[in-house]
Amino acid sequence: MTTHALTLPRSAAQNARLDPAASLLSPEVSARLSRLTVQARRIPSARRRGPREQRSVGTGSAPIDTRAYVPGDDPRRIAWCAYARFEKLLVRIVADETPLSLALIIDQSASMAYGAPSKLTQACRLAAGFAAVAVESEDRVAAIATARTPRILSRAVSGRRGLGGLLRAMSGLTARGLTDLAGAARIATDTLGGRGLCVVFSDLLDPRGALDGARALRARGHEVVLVEVLTPFELSPPDLSGCTLEDAETGELVELPSRGALAAYRAALNEHRDALDAEATRLGARVLRVSTDDDFDLVVGRALRAGIFRAGTIR
Repeated sequence: MTTHALTLPRSAAQNARLDPAASLLSPEVSARLSRLTVQARRIPSARRRGPREQRSVGTGSAPIDTRAYVPGDDPRRIAWCAYARFEKLLVRIVADETPLSLALIIDQSASMAYGAPSKLTQACRLAAGFAAVAVESEDRVAAIATARTPRILSRAVSGRRGLGGLLRAMSGLTARGLTDLAGAARIATDTLGGRGLCVVFSDLLDPRGALDGARALRARGHEVVLVEVLTPFELSPPDLSGCTLEDAETGELVELPSRGALAAYRAALNEHRDALDAEATRLGARVLRVSTDDDFDLVVGRALRAGIFRAGTIR
């Protein structure tokens, strides 16, 4: 059998840093994101968005209901107008403003360098969009990059100034090394200071298990969204039968059979994705699939249908 070394199409700046001057988030896209919110389903205090309203007798200012007074309630919360009308002591229930803590976990391993634009570039663009949505909803957002050693790009910030620093940190990422999504779980917990929503941007091809990170995050009480980023070439490759491929992260050479390689690849990809979906369902994690060719409007539509984003705000 004759084999050929195959050079796959890659970004011209595969190993270069993302251009810090290039905007990850254009003003036009930012404006369209202003009415979206990120949805958390498993964090009771953050079920509503922007500011998030939580029914409580707390420090908020907008009354949304009343209940009977019980000894120990703050007298300042007594609804005296209701007392004058009903001659009953009632306490105002107000809307507490409870921001969501959001962690963006970006896979910067060597396999993310592939494509034009690269998977890393697309992952950073999507992460920037998520960050902008969170900031518009007055949420707190942190960013973590993970390859062999996870590291904090930005601790939890809020406001436009914090968003600017976070975007600058993401613009300097380089794709290199192996993947360690599980290692990001501890960093995310330390960075958020408690439970939050963790969004993982990756090709989910971690050889140690694409879902290791999701399991570790769920074990720490976080809600998880997995954003799978693949290239059109990976989703629909030509028949590479007879070629020799090199693993971008391990350097391992794989000789493909002289025929049937395409069918085997499609079957393996489908099996991988089915297993990922099944385990994500068991963990209560949502999965969003994206191509490097997809623009953010298309991704937003998918995120809305998946319940990851919500249109409009609740005040």
